[in-house]
Amino acid sequence: MIKFFRKIRQNLLMDNKTGKYFKYAIGEIVLVVIGILIALQINNWNENDKRIALEKKMLNELLTNLRKDSLDNVINTQWYQRVERSAIIINESLERKIPWHDSLANHFGNLYTHGISTYNTSAFENLKSIGFDLIRNDSIRIALTNLHGINYKLVEKSEDEFAKDNHNQMVLPILTSRLKMERWFHAVPHNYEALMDDLLFQETVRFRGVTMGYVGGNTIDANKRVIRLINMIEKELKNK
Repeated sequence: MIKFFRKIRQNLLMDNKTGKYFKYAIGEIVLVVIGILIALQINNWNENDKRIALEKKMLNELLTNLRKDSLDNVINTQWYQRVERSAIIINESLERKIPWHDSLANHFGNLYTHGISTYNTSAFENLKSIGFDLIRNDSIRIALTNLHGINYKLVEKSEDEFAKDNHNQMVLPILTSRLKMERWFHAVPHNYEALMDDLLFQETVRFRGVTMGYVGGNTIDANKRVIRLINMIEKELKNK
């Protein structure tokens, strides 16, 4: 093609047709510019296709992580609610001086337990390294960063403070001095009747129940946001 155009230029010059040569040269320049613009547009289309494919891949990875997180939240919430409920039952039994019955052993055993959040952050960290602007949906991007930057951190902080640190430092010494842990989720008081007048023990149990309720509430709130984000991403993927 280049040889063809060169031959035309040479013929025009040899025939001393300068005017036609300049017109031809301008036309050739226009064709070259059009070709460049077409090439750039095709390149832009290819880059846009690659971006869409990468965004779709990241959304699917985020969706997989979020579904696992939701299941983790549900399980942990059940743990926290179990401890909260057992604390109420124990204190009601002690305050009303209800005689010992074997089912109380499970409730005393539950005081030792708590959930442990194990959030999946691999897709979020991968997106962070690529750039959050890859996600073009502003609502998804904002909800995602808020979930990891606020809600997950609140759950983890409350777990560390109330479910672990306060439990080990304040609750556990009181429990171990008055209860015998016979097996997992099963503990028996050394003297059940004495606990009916043991205000320190009762307040410790109440504190354990209230704090676990607080952590559980944070977990429930986080899971609501996870489910909302899952629905947003599923809707976005259907439109791609």
